Amino acid sequence: MALDDAPFGGPARKMKVLHVITGLNVGGAENMLAKLIEQGGADDPEVLSLLPPGPLADRITACGIKVHTLGMRRGLVGPGAMLRLPRMVEAIAPDLIHGWMYHGNLAASFVRHRLRRRLPLVWNIRHSIPDLAMESRQTRLLLKVSARISRGPEAIVYNAQVSRKQHEAIGYSPKRGVVIPNGFDTARFAPNPAARDKAQALFGFSQGAFRVACVARLHPMKDQARLVEAVAAARERGCDIHLVLVGHGFEEPPVELRQLIKDSLPNDRVTTCGARFDVADWLGGIDLLAVPSAWGEAFPNVIGEALASEVPVVATDVGDSARIVGEQGLIVPPKDTRALTEAILASAARPEKSRAAMGRAGRARVVQKYSLARIGARYSEMHDACRERMTHGETPAQIATSPRRSA
Repeated sequence: MALDDAPFGGPARKMKVLHVITGLNVGGAENMLAKLIEQGGADDPEVLSLLPPGPLADRITACGIKVHTLGMRRGLVGPGAMLRLPRMVEAIAPDLIHGWMYHGNLAASFVRHRLRRRLPLVWNIRHSIPDLAMESRQTRLLLKVSARISRGPEAIVYNAQVSRKQHEAIGYSPKRGVVIPNGFDTARFAPNPAARDKAQALFGFSQGAFRVACVARLHPMKDQARLVEAVAAARERGCDIHLVLVGHGFEEPPVELRQLIKDSLPNDRVTTCGARFDVADWLGGIDLLAVPSAWGEAFPNVIGEALASEVPVVATDVGDSARIVGEQGLIVPPKDTRALTEAILASAARPEKSRAAMGRAGRARVVQKYSLARIGARYSEMHDACRERMTHGETPAQIATSPRRSA
């Protein structure tokens, strides 16, 4: 049984879990943490942000959950912050420490070793690394250091199978790996008859235009510029497409991207805007979600959100995107403008009834495999297993498949 399908077992006991994360700006890892907290479950969570809390802190505190901050500035790890960190964690007094992303994982490992009592430790990795050369020098250093100490945590959670394989290939402990995919609120992301009018009101879609949206922060690995080029090429072949680019950074795109958009697409066929917190209200009102990422993705949240909203997807074959999309969309190679263009054209040419059937199948897939309740329970059970059995020398794989744990 695959680890991402294997149950951890029976009801988890209530425990205080401290989530240590780099920051709480809008991003996939931050959003997943906020969703787990909103979903509730067996854990009693608190959050410690290394950087000053970002906008997602409001979602977490709205649940009555405390958010602490070390107040670090990005790129600056001073000795004062490192001295404060163990004192803060001692005062919080968690039963388990759960790091998120590379910086959060290392901070969680550091503080675990500085505490007076030994606590179980979990790392959470949300990134894929198909080619180390694509990563920054700092990220390569973080990966090297992390690999060396990866036997320390009781579990290393990956949100994608491909991410686990890639990290273990560069030295991460294979005995610690557990795959728990992202989960989705299928009540919030669901078919909504009002979504089409909502999307029209927000983005000014032209009558009859094929609605294509990309929802991602502006970053080179997201490769939104290639999507602009692909949409422009599709339009040249007679497909009337209106492109929407939503995400942090699109409030004021860089000059080069603004010029590309201006040169490639008519003003009334493209809309850009910053990060939004109402995506569930309008996502079901588009015709196609495009995920053009070049590298780095593990399990893009927005794919699951679109499928749950009955929206077909075109995505690049990065991370576990192909595994998530299944037959409910099209997968193309990364950095291939022509293939992306052809996939968009093929999606637009599909009859409306066929797209609707594909959308219904996509939602059924998410409800069955990736519901937030199911994924939240796996996290709670994994935390409980790490605490209960850290002294028994069992690996997460053994815990996941132990015959004494219920199926």
